[in-house]
Amino acid sequence: MSSPPHLDIGERRSEQGSGRSLRSVFVAVAVFYVSGALLNGSYLYEDAQQREFGPARTVWMKATRPLAEISEFLKLHVLRDQVEKLRKE
Repeated sequence: MSSPPHLDIGERRSEQGSGRSLRSVFVAVAVFYVSGALLNGSYLYEDAQQREFGPARTVWMKATRPLAEISEFLKLHVLRDQVEKLRKE
């Protein structure tokens, strides 16, 4: 007697039509990275300022400046500081 073929969880869910759509997964991942970048915007900019002078530093400075400005405007850096303070205690 032959055993049924082994299906992993993803294949079973796919056959049943259950699980998350690719769009919802993409949105969740995008929200995660955007919120992480905004919470750390001012720190990313400070780190970019401490790099060696050259084209890489210039790119990082230009890329992280808007994140730092948004983080400062929305006061997200304060939230990150509070979480960091709690973590150290």
